[in-house]
Amino acid sequence: MSRIAETFSSWPKTSPETFLAGRRPLILAPHPDDESLGCGGLIAAACAAHLAPEVLILTDGAGSHPGSRAYPPARLAELREQEARAAVRQLGLPPKNLHFLRYPDTELPRRGPSFAAAVEHVVALAAAKKCRLIIGPWAGDPHADHLAGAMIAQAAARAACIELVSYPVWGWLRPVPENDTRERLTGWRLDIAPHLAAKLRAIAAHVSQHGALITDSPHGFTLPKNLLEIAARPYEVLIV
Repeated sequence: MSRIAETFSSWPKTSPETFLAGRRPLILAPHPDDESLGCGGLIAAACAAHLAPEVLILTDGAGSHPGSRAYPPARLAELREQEARAAVRQLGLPPKNLHFLRYPDTELPRRGPSFAAAVEHVVALAAAKKCRLIIGPWAGDPHADHLAGAMIAQAAARAACIELVSYPVWGWLRPVPENDTRERLTGWRLDIAPHLAAKLRAIAAHVSQHGALITDSPHGFTLPKNLLEIAARPYEVLIV
């Protein structure tokens, strides 16, 4: 277990109901599948508590299998949206609560007019759906789109004057230097045991990311076993 994983695993537990406290969340996912890996249990719990969140997927996910002839970018983007819709159905999320910004995979903006437009979209969605909490990717995740997503979430929360919390995906696996102050962050372990089976079904619905469907990409992505093992734990981490 990495040192950052040890830190996350030591945090106190809370229930989704206590954490949400009646608030409807807006969840930002950098790619299709991050919503299930990082927040699938929370989404299912919120739906069960009649606080179905809004879920906004920021990129099209079409960079996961470069060079595939069977699934060129346009077809892969369409497939990944279909998988996301199938995944959130497993979590009990109404189809109308799932939204897509469709920025190109690996090109989520961190500045400029495109960044401002993304922030404006998040703020408008939160206002229209009366979301009182934004849950975004953790800036400590070692992936450019996750960092950009974190920056969008931070800017939107400031503009909307609502609370922001973060969730790790790849950050679980990242070794942390001794002097990295982010290791001293605080947060909660969210008890999702009653919803774990639904979360695992949602993760499985992202079929293209499990290695067997697209076989003609020289550098095709497959979700690693150690990340899937972390996602199968009966809790999720929220960084405050």
